[in-house]
Amino acid sequence: MSLTTSSQEPDCQTKRGESQVNDDTDTDPSSSQIQEQLREEQAVSALVLMDKIKNRNYGRVSLAILATLGVVHALYFARAILIPIALAIVLFFLLAPLVRFLTRITPIPEWLAAAIVVLSLTFSLGFMSYVLASPVSDWLSSAPATFRKAEQKLRFIIDPVDKIDQASSQVSDIASGKEKDDVVKVSIQQPPVTSYLLSSTVNFLAGVTITVVLVYLLLAMGHRTLNSVVELMPTLEDKRGLVTMIRNVELGISRYLVTITAINICLGIIIGTVMWLLGLPDPILLGIMAATLNFIPFVGAFIGAAVTFLIGIVYLNTPAEAIIGPLMYIVINTLEGNVFTPMILGRSMKLNPALVFICIIFWGWAWGVGGILLAVPLIGMVKISCDHFKSLQPVARILSG
Repeated sequence: MSLTTSSQEPDCQTKRGESQVNDDTDTDPSSSQIQEQLREEQAVSALVLMDKIKNRNYGRVSLAILATLGVVHALYFARAILIPIALAIVLFFLLAPLVRFLTRITPIPEWLAAAIVVLSLTFSLGFMSYVLASPVSDWLSSAPATFRKAEQKLRFIIDPVDKIDQASSQVSDIASGKEKDDVVKVSIQQPPVTSYLLSSTVNFLAGVTITVVLVYLLLAMGHRTLNSVVELMPTLEDKRGLVTMIRNVELGISRYLVTITAINICLGIIIGTVMWLLGLPDPILLGIMAATLNFIPFVGAFIGAAVTFLIGIVYLNTPAEAIIGPLMYIVINTLEGNVFTPMILGRSMKLNPALVFICIIFWGWAWGVGGILLAVPLIGMVKISCDHFKSLQPVARILSG
């Protein structure tokens, strides 16, 4: 009897524990509700956090867009000041190795070497401008007559286009109704040509003065400025990296500009000789035009070919003979751009053609002709600078294509 009672006691205790648990759950139903409320609050807080993150990301994107528009606005409206500054920086990277070379081989100080280099470059460009001023002015003065003669010879192409324009204008007049007699016409008077030329000359001289003075100051004080910036770097590795980056930018830009200038001079000589053999007038000016326009990738070749075609139409007998000149122009430029220039420069300054074309369009819109000429050196400086930072090396790869 004692054994049976002892074995029955644990069963009774377990039954009592289950009954107590059941009684607790029955008497305290709010615990499950509290847990559900906590879960709902956690879900709501997570949603609120996600909304905050999204709003913060949208805010950053909006600020980035506004900042970009502000920079573009400043670049466009401050071009009269920014173009000389950008040109001075490019010339500084071009001439800095030459100044250092003069200070090494001669006992002259850095400021005197900078003065010699800047004055030599200024006088050389001024002398070339003086020599070319007369033939260029004669060429520009005869340009209207040349265009009229070309228009007369191209009547078989212009007449159908004029008929289409007249038909479209008649359709637009019929759709809008005839012009009433009582409509007051407003004409905007443009400033005279003399005032425009005067303002352009003043702006040009001001830009040249800013460029020359700034180039001299950068070359004369470049060593001291570099030392001051290097002293601000926290570690020795950062100091060496900054100096290496600046030296590589100088060497890369100077090597690129010197090589491209030499290639363009050779190209101008070849094109001028070919145009002389074809019987076109002023082959020297055509060669100088080809050498200058070749600083503008893609666009310069088509502009030179179009000018060559117009001159050929005027001075050659048949349109077939006039087409030979621009065809030879395009063929020579294509060989230079795709064979000789990559072979000479290698991959050090290889740039993505699509990005170069986009940069030419953007800087041409923002800064005009100066922006078109500075587009390639600026993107080259950015590429060389990005090569020296690990975080910016993907940008350099994108720029190099």
